[in-house]
Amino acid sequence: MAEPQWLKNMNSDEYLKEDFEAKGESVAETTIDGIDKNDPKWLDKAAEKVHAAEGNDYVKLDSGLLTVNQINWMLRNTIGEMTFVDDNNQFLWYNRPKDPNYKMKAKRVPEQVGDTMKAIHPDVREVIPNAKKVVHALRTKEAGHDDVYMPVPNGNLKKLVLHYYKRVEDDEGNYAGIYEWVQDLYPLVKYFCETTGQKLVVDDDATTGATYRRNSDPDANTGASQKGDEIKEEKPDTSTGASEH
Repeated sequence: MAEPQWLKNMNSDEYLKEDFEAKGESVAETTIDGIDKNDPKWLDKAAEKVHAAEGNDYVKLDSGLLTVNQINWMLRNTIGEMTFVDDNNQFLWYNRPKDPNYKMKAKRVPEQVGDTMKAIHPDVREVIPNAKKVVHALRTKEAGHDDVYMPVPNGNLKKLVLHYYKRVEDDEGNYAGIYEWVQDLYPLVKYFCETTGQKLVVDDDATTGATYRRNSDPDANTGASQKGDEIKEEKPDTSTGASEH
């Protein structure tokens, strides 16, 4: 993945202290003790221990009242792959795809729920150190950022995969974990281009990478009447060592 420049420029090695074995406790006091975090049956055991709501049990949210089933159905059909890791670096949830044949871009399986961050990341090259960078940056709001965008450059304009990491906070603004969203943006870009008269082209200037430009043909219906508006796509960066996971 293409790491943002500000993340590359982190001056301190404090990020290496991130506990990816999740040996601590959640500040929100939501850590469930007494169960091996890497147990493939963690979800069922933990749910039973805390008498978790399920099925048609209602859950009162900030702006609504839904059953657990309704929440599952909605999230299962939400565009993109989503995951949540708490402030103790424990992987607690992902939205399982509705289609059982769907090939995930950031592969997850039910048996991983409850795992530590160390367990769900391959211990190769710089994967874990780079993941620790992201977590530490969001935990501490490094350089004032509360989110991280990581595109996955591959030279294919019809595959525009983006990993987006967002700092999650509790009601008092304390760090509560990270929400990750992964999506191939191409279907959205394709629809946008088709409906606005714009197109995605490759720029001959190697320093700019791919460029998103308006079509030269004015379209009174879409408003795509100007030329030269650009959104540049970064060239592949092999120095980060980050990978899809």
